[in-house]
Amino acid sequence: MIDVLKEEIRVAVLLKKLQLIYFPFLFMSLLFISGYSLIHWLLLIKFEFFSLDEDLVNLGLPLILSWILLVIFLRPRLKLLKFVKDNSRFFYLLFAVQLVAVPCIIAQEYLKTATGQLTQLASIQELYLHKKTQYYQLQQAYIDKAQIGVQRKIEVTGKGNSHLNMTLYIAMPIFASGADRRRTSVLAWYGKTYQQEISNRLEPDEKEQAYKAFLTQSQRELDQFDPQTFVYLERLAPSSLQRDLLSAAEKSPLYQAEYPTIFMPKFEPFEARNGHKLAWMLIWFVAGALVWFVLLLRVKLDEEVLKAETVTKRLNHAGTIAELNDFFEMIRPKPGFIATPILMYLNVLVFIFMAWSSQHVISLQGSFLLEWGANFRPKVLAGEWWRLITSTFIHGGLAHLALNLYGLFFVGSFLEPVLGKWRLFLAYLITGILASIASICWYDATVSVGASGAIMGLLGILVIWAWKKIFPEDINWILNINLAFFVTISLVAGLLGGVDNAAHVGGLLSGLGLGYLSLRYALGAQGTRKIEGHSPVKKRKPRRK
Repeated sequence: MIDVLKEEIRVAVLLKKLQLIYFPFLFMSLLFISGYSLIHWLLLIKFEFFSLDEDLVNLGLPLILSWILLVIFLRPRLKLLKFVKDNSRFFYLLFAVQLVAVPCIIAQEYLKTATGQLTQLASIQELYLHKKTQYYQLQQAYIDKAQIGVQRKIEVTGKGNSHLNMTLYIAMPIFASGADRRRTSVLAWYGKTYQQEISNRLEPDEKEQAYKAFLTQSQRELDQFDPQTFVYLERLAPSSLQRDLLSAAEKSPLYQAEYPTIFMPKFEPFEARNGHKLAWMLIWFVAGALVWFVLLLRVKLDEEVLKAETVTKRLNHAGTIAELNDFFEMIRPKPGFIATPILMYLNVLVFIFMAWSSQHVISLQGSFLLEWGANFRPKVLAGEWWRLITSTFIHGGLAHLALNLYGLFFVGSFLEPVLGKWRLFLAYLITGILASIASICWYDATVSVGASGAIMGLLGILVIWAWKKIFPEDINWILNINLAFFVTISLVAGLLGGVDNAAHVGGLLSGLGLGYLSLRYALGAQGTRKIEGHSPVKKRKPRRK
């Protein structure tokens, strides 16, 4: 009888999880993927109301919007679960974002290829006589390899700028026939790329030798390549690839600005253009839904929040608004917490302008970062010293920005109530500049950006204060755990090639020094007021990692 009762309770709990979390999440996920795809098709493909960068539409927006949606929709529901470690809730949320974002990204790629129409042209001279489509077949074409345009690019890539990505973008003019080369304008260009990655830690002469070998090998492959063997051509939409190939075309003496069309050759049958995108999308979503189901089985429901009125409050519209209000309240400037949110706003504002200018949010190219003030030894030594400061306010991508914002919020919440707004702002600048100096002293030619050097400096101050027990005992042990996590992860990631470790070490050491210098001030503040850190951190205590 007892076993039967236990089984009935277990089934009832499972049904409650399915009702409150599992099925609403799956329904919302399918609604988001289908809704985003429909809007993409209507606005950008069917009616072409405006044009956006493909990298943003197919990758950036699905990631950003799915994260925002799940923070608003799923986060309150996950509070109905009783996690042994509260930070597990964050990893559940992170997995859910991937479950939604990845199928949505694949769906956009499938939408692009599946809806693209194929236009038959007798020759390239008919290109502008037809409505613009995505794919073209030419009955007659001549690709001129003698009047090419070449764009060379060397980008610092990888975690911690550990690799050099060497790329050649080659644009070849397309003619109807060889006889047309001297009597007609170039209406479109045929794109070809060659790429090779080497270690950024090689000696300068080794890099030079590798680059020359890459150019020689690329030239050899281009000489052997027959561009006439394509099956059909794909017109490139606005994207980083399209812009680089267009820059290559501009270097050809035959380029005319009124004809900026770039094609990429396709060598497989047109019917195979979709590949297995649809199958992969379905497999990922179904497999993810099964894993999500298993994950929910592992966590118990919190009996205290299962009361009808509590559940209703958490999941209705008012609860969602309350979640948003709590979030914005935490990052709102207020007495004792002014400099930290302002620094966060500045970093976000700069990134918004950069993303708008580049039309990229996931990853910004090194050359673009240099234009905006990235730290780079040759330029700093040439007199552009201001890069030591500006580099601490720019970021290489959305994930880079998000991680640094979290770190800045955490450390500022403890330091600013003691230091005050002006001293915190000054400490950010000093440690950031010293971190930038450490970076250019260590690296000969590495593009470095981000607030992490300054944040490591502020963490250094906090390490000294925690060691000297400036804060009350009830929060000092939690603070020590977080500090150990932040500092260890940052330094280990740097040793593995994950970040600019020179800047992290430089920032941390400068912060340790400032921590010692400011001890007397902090102890004086402790004697005149109770030091507990900024209140939002206390409210967020269960979520600290």
